[in-house]
Amino acid sequence: MYVPQPDSTQLWRASGRDRFADRPVLPDWHELLAAFCGHIGDQPDDHMVTRWARALAELHLQRREQPGDTGGIDELRTQLVTFIDEWVSSRALPRGVARAESLGAVVDAMAAAHVRAVHLLKTAENVSDEQVHAAWFLLAQMADGWTDRAAGVVGPRVRRSA
Repeated sequence: MYVPQPDSTQLWRASGRDRFADRPVLPDWHELLAAFCGHIGDQPDDHMVTRWARALAELHLQRREQPGDTGGIDELRTQLVTFIDEWVSSRALPRGVARAESLGAVVDAMAAAHVRAVHLLKTAENVSDEQVHAAWFLLAQMADGWTDRAAGVVGPRVRRSA
């Protein structure tokens, strides 16, 4: 599986301007869910956080399908969570008090919840089963929480020369 690296894209044009400058600092919950589904996050021009979100969902799916290799998978997940946290901290300033939970950990938890909800939907005898409903409700709550967290991140840092 390809794991996008923080320096694997050309973020700067020859002019020195960030070609993604007009993008929001963080993707919204719709984009994260699309990445978890595999609809976005596989192209070099996709938002880095959606690329990592897609990779996290793929790792959670792999973990579900191959439970014997959890150590290596969890190591990659930890690396992706760190990439997200470092990427966000280098581009944005948190509003107010710093959050105890990292944004990378939130994306990882959402990816896990999405994989579980899809698995339950596919394997349940009855899609109206309470477990299926609870899994999707949890994912919806997490998506709503992501919206609040993303709103707590303001625009890119301004570097001032001395």
